[in-house]
Amino acid sequence: MGRTLYLSESGNKLTVVRDGPSVWVKAEARAGQRVPVRFLSRVIVIGNVTLDAGAITLFTESDIPVVFMNPRAEEVAMAIPYNHKLATHYEEQKVFLASDENVERFEQWAGSRRAVGQMEALKRLCRLAAGQIKYGVGEGNYQQMLSRMKPSSEEKWMVVTGVINNLLRGLIMEHLLKADLDPHVGVIHRRHNFGLVLDICYIMGAEGDLQALQMVRCDKNGCLVARNKNGWFITDEGMRNIAHRFENRRKALHGVVECIIDELFELMRELRL
Repeated sequence: MGRTLYLSESGNKLTVVRDGPSVWVKAEARAGQRVPVRFLSRVIVIGNVTLDAGAITLFTESDIPVVFMNPRAEEVAMAIPYNHKLATHYEEQKVFLASDENVERFEQWAGSRRAVGQMEALKRLCRLAAGQIKYGVGEGNYQQMLSRMKPSSEEKWMVVTGVINNLLRGLIMEHLLKADLDPHVGVIHRRHNFGLVLDICYIMGAEGDLQALQMVRCDKNGCLVARNKNGWFITDEGMRNIAHRFENRRKALHGVVECIIDELFELMRELRL
């Protein structure tokens, strides 16, 4: 499990160039820093950061996904390794789409897995609910309970969850590449780019809600999420807050994603019989 490299504008001109098997990160009026790529597992680029083509290709040829976004979570892109060959398990993955029954089976599994995550999130968010929730609450009830806890501004909520979900997608992509699964073969998000990434992100949706609520709750002075004439955005301090919280959960999230991928393989084997 490697580290995450966060490259954020943060008011300084940030330049990243390739330097052999490492990248050289230089901020304006600060000493540069060399970061060996072998220690990394994903890269998050936020805002106006200058990367040379050599740095990007170094990341991707090392199977390190690179997620690009802005502080409003509007502009999102992801760079992954290019390989003209199909993923090893591509043909096996197609079994999910082989029939309506298989699609329904996948959706039932995904829904059950999502409900477990929602139940765990509610237990962490609400002590009262911890002793009462045993078998899940249902999608409608979960969304209703969530609406009571999240901020009144839907735009603000979408910005916070958008940034967190982008981090989550980078983590999911890292594991899919290692498992040699095709990240584009989705079922719930069929015919979408990165469809399987989006499917797993849907399953883990409660994790994004949980971290977003925790961030909003600690933003007492409005220094983490702010608003200007263009709308809501995450401040530099807010980005650090999100990254710190996400990294604190990194080990647990790795375990969850690995478990989901293991269950995916089990489901593929069952449906192929």
